[in-house]
Amino acid sequence: MTAIAKCPPKRKSKVCANPACGSEFVPARLGQKVCSPRCGIAIAPVNEVKVRKALADIGRKELRAAKERVKTKGQWMREAQTEFNAWIRLRDAALGCVSCDKPATWQGQWHASHFRSVGSSPEHRFNPLNVHKACSVCNNHLSGNILGFTPELIRRIGAEAVEALLGPSEPKRYTIEDLKAIKAKYRALTRELKRGDAA
Repeated sequence: MTAIAKCPPKRKSKVCANPACGSEFVPARLGQKVCSPRCGIAIAPVNEVKVRKALADIGRKELRAAKERVKTKGQWMREAQTEFNAWIRLRDAALGCVSCDKPATWQGQWHASHFRSVGSSPEHRFNPLNVHKACSVCNNHLSGNILGFTPELIRRIGAEAVEALLGPSEPKRYTIEDLKAIKAKYRALTRELKRGDAA
């Protein structure tokens, strides 16, 4: 018994990909986008630009991924701290300096000031109760101005919470994965606050 050869399926007509042409045609081969070589040549520069952009995007993504792979723990720590500090300044945007009487309208530089310093208490580095917006004068030149910081912190978070900050606490060793998670968390919280302010 001989097999009956099937006819190839009838191809549907397409619209030429050249915007200047736009005529309907039946493709002679699979993947054909234009009706003629002339239309193919006409859209070649546009396609070349698209290909270049796509290759550049791939190159940038690969470069970014390679840079992420070789980052040290110190670099991850700095990036996580930057995101955390940005969130603190935004969270406290309506408040003045935690350590002195400068109002929120002060035009100088604002910092995220640690009540318990990172050196003496690294476990409180990313504790939102331990960090508040302060002016650069108090934070940099007066080492946080603890005499002013303490009463305002008690007013903001309560005496019990301040006592807990001053009391014993578990040491914390941050892994790179911890720092990546902290960075992502505070970047997301910052975006959320910005969206809330824009609304």
